[in-house]
Amino acid sequence: MSVDIFYRTAAGRAGLKILQNMGLFRVAAGLLHTRVSRLLIPHYIRKYKIDMRDFRGQQYASFADFFARFRDGSVEHTDPGCLISPCDGLLSVYPVTRGMNLSMKGSHYRLADLLPERKMAEMFRDGLCLVFRLQASDYHHFCSFDDCFMSEAHFIQGQLHSVQPIACETVPVYRLNRRWWSVLETEHFGTAVQIEVGAMLVGGVTFAKTCGSLKKGQEMGRFELAGSTIILLLPEEAKNRLELSLPVRMCYGKGIEIPVKMGEIIGALRHA
Repeated sequence: MSVDIFYRTAAGRAGLKILQNMGLFRVAAGLLHTRVSRLLIPHYIRKYKIDMRDFRGQQYASFADFFARFRDGSVEHTDPGCLISPCDGLLSVYPVTRGMNLSMKGSHYRLADLLPERKMAEMFRDGLCLVFRLQASDYHHFCSFDDCFMSEAHFIQGQLHSVQPIACETVPVYRLNRRWWSVLETEHFGTAVQIEVGAMLVGGVTFAKTCGSLKKGQEMGRFELAGSTIILLLPEEAKNRLELSLPVRMCYGKGIEIPVKMGEIIGALRHA
């Protein structure tokens, strides 16, 4: 309800800007790192129907500690040419046009809005854009979608808008929000870019590493507090060889979101 108030009216948007400028979200985030914030955990679990069976026996020093909870067990995959989801969340898929434009959730973007380096953005002309929107109930860690080498990592200081649909339809969230983007030289999909988009309250990301080799399914990092999004850009060559799974094909280019789990196969490369 609060997100609707902030984004549906001019007064709400003005109020949101005041709260952001006053730093009240930072204060709220600070409170969620205190021991007393543990009292919020049972209500949060009930409200979002979070399955806690994978976290039995874990103790949490604060709500923030609970949000960062770690799930034991490795991501399973058998086919090296399969494309796996890097996280839990709701997936939507969009083609990148020759003009390097994207239409996502009622907002129009150029690749240059997401990637400030034009030469890098041009690498994904006619490519593929996969958007994974993590919900409150999701596990907020993410993994490598393929064997790869992370050669560059960049941070863009930005705002902290919600990533819920009402916000995405009202403001260009993925252009305005704080985000991190990494260049991944992958084993099977060529040069890819992965963008982690922060949101209310903190918009923070903790990376397992910021440079070096990663195996498919290996932990890359986690989000800190509240909703967030991962955007994955694949080049045209990978797009042309990629056979998306049937549920993903059904939502292709339509702005429809489907639930996926970290490590779930969402496509596979066709053999040349």
